[in-house]
Amino acid sequence: MKVNQYSHASEFLDVTSDHLMKNETANSIIYSYAVNQTKGIESARSTRFYAVVEDDRPLLPAMFTPEVWPLLTEGPDEAARLLARYLFAKHPTITGVTGPKDASLAFADEWEGLSRCDLEIHHNTRLYDCNIIADIKLAEGNGRQATLGDFELVKKWRYAFREDANAPLGTNDSQIADHLKQGRYYFWVTDQPVSMALYVRETGNTGMIGVVYTPPEYRNHGYATAVTAAVTQVILDSGKKYATLYTDLDNPTSNSIYMKIGYRPIMDSTVWKFVPNQ
Repeated sequence: MKVNQYSHASEFLDVTSDHLMKNETANSIIYSYAVNQTKGIESARSTRFYAVVEDDRPLLPAMFTPEVWPLLTEGPDEAARLLARYLFAKHPTITGVTGPKDASLAFADEWEGLSRCDLEIHHNTRLYDCNIIADIKLAEGNGRQATLGDFELVKKWRYAFREDANAPLGTNDSQIADHLKQGRYYFWVTDQPVSMALYVRETGNTGMIGVVYTPPEYRNHGYATAVTAAVTQVILDSGKKYATLYTDLDNPTSNSIYMKIGYRPIMDSTVWKFVPNQ
């Protein structure tokens, strides 16, 4: 086995596309990110793509940007360990990793041995998909696509979501504006917006909801369920076979919300944080 690094998303996809599409839902983040870069939708910035390969066959594709901890796909434990050794030699200041439970654990365990850091579970997540929305009664109100005129409110809620979720993923004003221009933010509205969701990315057959946020003063009224169901319907009506989303496994409320809508669990992942050993 060896690790290949790719300078361009197109080179990465040439090697890994068939492999990633075998499990399109589980691999949708990396696959869509790479595809969007080739289309100029996502900025290449300093994104790095990798694949652990054996006999030119990809075993474990991955990606890494300075704003986001390395993101792994499913693959053999030894492939994850090899990638950890490779990245430690080049980027020893990496502070965490995200990926399917087994692969991320193997990577984190190898990193712990190399760096003498302590390991801490940042959070556990579960990937869900939905192809048919359940027949449920939604909260009073209706869905509305957000526009650039909603920028200040979307910005406020987007950063509040990041704080609530203690998320390692970065966002910025430019990205928020781009998503608004693309029509990817949606509100649930009564006499005013009360909840928000982001249709963050897509592959050929899937569309992913990446952010669901309700301000504290509007919680416990079913608005998160309503806006999620509304965006799920938008995704399915567009011709996608599945809507997908990740949840925090430590938040039973959100998990019950999504299952009530019709989402089914697909894969569990772990976000590991590397804590310097004092």
